[in-house]
Amino acid sequence: MVEPIIRVENLSVIYEPGKTNEVAALKDINLEIFPEEYVIFFGPSGSGKSTMLYVLGGLERPSTGKVIVDKQDVHEFPEKKLMEFHRSTIGIIFQAFYLISSLSVKDNLLLPQIFEGAPHNERIKKMKILAERFGILDRLEKRSNELSGGQQQRVAAARALINDPKIILADEPVGNLDSKNAEITMQILVDLNQKFKKTVILVTHDPRYLQFAHRVFYIEDGKIVRTVRNAERQVSAKTAVQHLSDLEKLSQAYPYLTETRLRAKMILNQLILPFDLDQQRKIEEIIEQFIAHKFTAEEMVKKLDLSADQGGASLYASTARRLGDEVIEVAKELQIVEDTPAHKPSPMQVKVMELRRFLLDDFDGDLEVDQIHKIDLAIMNRLEGKLARADFKKLLDLAAKKGGVGLNTRTARNFSKRLELVLMSRRS
Repeated sequence: MVEPIIRVENLSVIYEPGKTNEVAALKDINLEIFPEEYVIFFGPSGSGKSTMLYVLGGLERPSTGKVIVDKQDVHEFPEKKLMEFHRSTIGIIFQAFYLISSLSVKDNLLLPQIFEGAPHNERIKKMKILAERFGILDRLEKRSNELSGGQQQRVAAARALINDPKIILADEPVGNLDSKNAEITMQILVDLNQKFKKTVILVTHDPRYLQFAHRVFYIEDGKIVRTVRNAERQVSAKTAVQHLSDLEKLSQAYPYLTETRLRAKMILNQLILPFDLDQQRKIEEIIEQFIAHKFTAEEMVKKLDLSADQGGASLYASTARRLGDEVIEVAKELQIVEDTPAHKPSPMQVKVMELRRFLLDDFDGDLEVDQIHKIDLAIMNRLEGKLARADFKKLLDLAAKKGGVGLNTRTARNFSKRLELVLMSRRS
């Protein structure tokens, strides 16, 4: 049987215990993580996921319970032993990079090896190997503040790996990156796990990255509310599963719903849909490609009819035709599919969509399509100077039936404040 590389027993972290402002960041956590496993702690802001990561890394002490890493209780280490642990067993990739701007990329990479006391020739050799693997060999003499965000993240990843730790911790590592560099960084974490055989533990609130993990621990209000395993990724007999349950599949599709709401959705699916969850997901993918003009109507019907092995939804031909016709009819009614190809968005539209995604980054509520359109229009009018800051906030707060977006006052205020911060940073 594979022994866990991390074992957490009855772990709690409580701030200001016994006082009126006492806060329990983590509550009675028990879990095991196995060698070469890729694990994600997923949850909204304030759920306790980053605290979990810091406790696993020995950066924060638990109030109660134990954290056993590589058969050692991390929080019983004296200071010197803890420093050795950070250098040799744990590599950490932070969202803020924490590179030393006064040093070159080369010296930033070499620093952990210097503290480790590695011979000069050995550390230079290892540094160059990692720099080449991470595509930063031609940046070694530059200072870190001369690099792009994606390049800095690659330097941070190489630095975390240079002492060959068994475990890599990543705390929201793509939070400061654009979509292209975020994708590169997530691939780096996959490579660390698959090619370098490292145990990777990622903290994120972005459901797009859940597919990479062997297991996902969902955290809410300091508690692990459920654990979902990825049947397509197996790391050991201990964590392997042949099939996901329907509840686990729904959990992956709707990561922020409570378990009771997921069960309600599962019952509803059984009542109104004749397809299993795998078919539903494949049908959704096919419809998405159709309304994105990647399929013609006829190609969509053929795809619905194909077997799962051929990338289809495994429907009978008659069912595929009937469903295809219904999709086409509904799409026309909703004006989703037009006779002409989709137009490429203008630079202003792209900017508006980027700002809207930024505003909604930590928003865990549900928005209607009409609300999103109104938010986009409000952002565009604010960018063009047609809407003052106070009017922007009022429009977000105003009820939908009165022509507003229909957000609550607090959310409207937060959205307005975040947008103004972005606008001020671009003016400066």
